[in-house]
Amino acid sequence: MTRLLIIKLPGWIAGLLIFISTNVWSVNLDTELISAADKGNFSLVKKILDTQQIGQEELNAAFLVAVKKGNPAIVERFLQAGVDQNLRAENGYTPLMQAARDGREQVVEVLLSAGADVNAVSEENDTALILAAEKDRRKVIALLLAAQANVNAKRINGMTALLLAAQEGYQQTIQTLIKANAEVNYQLENGATALMLAVQNGHLGAVHSLIAANANINVKASNGVTPLMLAEHYRYREIIELLKKSGAK
Repeated sequence: MTRLLIIKLPGWIAGLLIFISTNVWSVNLDTELISAADKGNFSLVKKILDTQQIGQEELNAAFLVAVKKGNPAIVERFLQAGVDQNLRAENGYTPLMQAARDGREQVVEVLLSAGADVNAVSEENDTALILAAEKDRRKVIALLLAAQANVNAKRINGMTALLLAAQEGYQQTIQTLIKANAEVNYQLENGATALMLAVQNGHLGAVHSLIAANANINVKASNGVTPLMLAEHYRYREIIELLKKSGAK
């Protein structure tokens, strides 16, 4: 679930956007199989699956626990038992989304090999790539992009993987997404761009990378605010110098 907070700035600057995500991944831990998956006990999981008839609901729940715990061997064993690789948890995430968000690259590899939908979306239009970018999961991001993840997918609130990375200042992830053809000058409904979010949050390295990728340094938000105006408001001296040196007005 995503909540939108509006930051009220004094005087001539209207609020820009900050996005906070909260997610729930819950299952009922009350069976031997689920407990074994939770503890990462591959031998016991295999024994149970090999010798017992397990109902689909319990199988699904144990699988989701294994994904959350990040044990690739156990995840693979559940897939071999016929669990749907695109199964939805209570929070609307697929296993790939959860593994991507948690930075479980080996689990991501197993799921992609099993045919997991790399561009599946949650109720908030989150994708595995968006969730990975928000947490700076670099190895996972590389795997998802290699699997043809949509680099310009948008959340319901308009945020893309690049905007999230810019907001948090993840310079290497920004560069990776740009190389994968992320839209550098895409604007939110309020006109904010990746460069504006990087400037607003004081991320000098991110600003460097975005300018190098030809981000529009004189772009205006819907309230008329430019990147330079933001930098001056927050008194980010180095960013002000960089913007002016790059031709900001």
